[in-house]
Amino acid sequence: MDVEGRLGANPDVLLRRDGFRLLSARSAAIPIWRTVVRCRVLKRSPVSTFTEFVLRAISVGVERAEDVARFLNVPDRLVDAIIADLLFDRYLTVNATADEAVLQLSPTGKTLVSTLVQERVIERTVAYLIDGLSGEPVSVKRDLVLTADDLDDDPRLILNPDSDIDIDLGPDDTARFLGVDPVRSERESTLLSVLGVESTTKQYLAATALLFESETDPQDRYLRVCIDGRQDERIETLVREHGLLDSMRLTHRIDEDRRRVDRLLPEEVLEARAPDALIEDALEELRRLTSITAENRNENALDARRSKIRTQLATAPVRRLSVIEAAEDSEVSLLAAEQGVLISASRLWPAHRAEHFVAVIRQLLRAGCPITLETPPRQQLSKTDVATLDRLSGEFPDGGIEFSDTKPAHEASFIVIDQTSMTVFPGGPFAELATLSDRFGDDRPTIVRGAERVQAVIAAAHAAAPTMRGRTAELSRGTPRLN
Repeated sequence: MDVEGRLGANPDVLLRRDGFRLLSARSAAIPIWRTVVRCRVLKRSPVSTFTEFVLRAISVGVERAEDVARFLNVPDRLVDAIIADLLFDRYLTVNATADEAVLQLSPTGKTLVSTLVQERVIERTVAYLIDGLSGEPVSVKRDLVLTADDLDDDPRLILNPDSDIDIDLGPDDTARFLGVDPVRSERESTLLSVLGVESTTKQYLAATALLFESETDPQDRYLRVCIDGRQDERIETLVREHGLLDSMRLTHRIDEDRRRVDRLLPEEVLEARAPDALIEDALEELRRLTSITAENRNENALDARRSKIRTQLATAPVRRLSVIEAAEDSEVSLLAAEQGVLISASRLWPAHRAEHFVAVIRQLLRAGCPITLETPPRQQLSKTDVATLDRLSGEFPDGGIEFSDTKPAHEASFIVIDQTSMTVFPGGPFAELATLSDRFGDDRPTIVRGAERVQAVIAAAHAAAPTMRGRTAELSRGTPRLN
């Protein structure tokens, strides 16, 4: 998952919490309501050139409409229309005598001549965004607002309260809107009063949600919410107040994700998996050592210690990868494959990510690395996944990809690289697709190293499907590829 790409310039701080491990990272969406509000506003606008000329003519003593038209050398009809507007807005008064009526500037008219900025109180509709968790008006960058169609194209975890908020606004709510930017800001308007609600449309605020689990108490969980690359503690508090974490059945879902991975691993492989605490301590020490700037005499010792930890992590025969490691290493390792890749996928990538993953496959094939893509039978796949398979078979009709429908009948997925390294995911076969986008779980995959262990896992996974074909069977038997 491209977590760092959505967490701003300093993702390391957001991806860590002392005493906790990161279990899940999700593109999230928080409900907001686009609310069209009837308002009374003070509208400021510069006066037009002809209006300015009329005002200045009257200010120097030209007191009758026909004299103003003659003085300015403009049509009578134009001057009459401008004077009518100025009278309506009370910028002019008429001083009637026995013989004639003369025009004069009112006090506000004199101010208008000096500022040339017309102020008018009008009623109009203005669109604001209302937070779907707190019911308060909020200012939001336009590019962070998502529609329902956006979520159809790019599914996200929606942090929805149990029920939608009731939006009923009136003059008493005016103070709540002061200082809040409307959807389309107008610099020359000032809100005077909120009058009522015209309409509401549910939209969403783009966010990133990170689920942490205590290293000492698995029931102690913390949800971090980030908006535009920054932690938003206000939203985190609202999520807790609404009990959203409690409603997600996290214990069940986390346990199920772990079981999905463990069911694929033979007992001897599970027993060889390094304890999480041991790996987490090593990763934390490596992170701490990496941030140290040593004096020259200590640099060699630091390098040696860092190298030793990296070697321990890279050679551990079986261990869980942290969410951060999985995000960083999955595609790097995949693109380094040479002798063969087996992708056993419970589901494929969503349509909006197809170009990216097809490009990865294309790059592997261009480098001469054969690929087996193993899926469930087509009748068990979604329409999107069937279309993806058709696209791949159409783009690579002359070999390179071996298509197989012998995917083991459970939701976990795995990638085998060069027969010696295998990563088992709780859902989809890539770090960013590891589990369903609309729920939290335990995203951490398990990596298995060593040809014998890898072949043992593959053989156990396919024990109920002995009719494996092509390169799937070759990888299962450990048969070397002939160049």
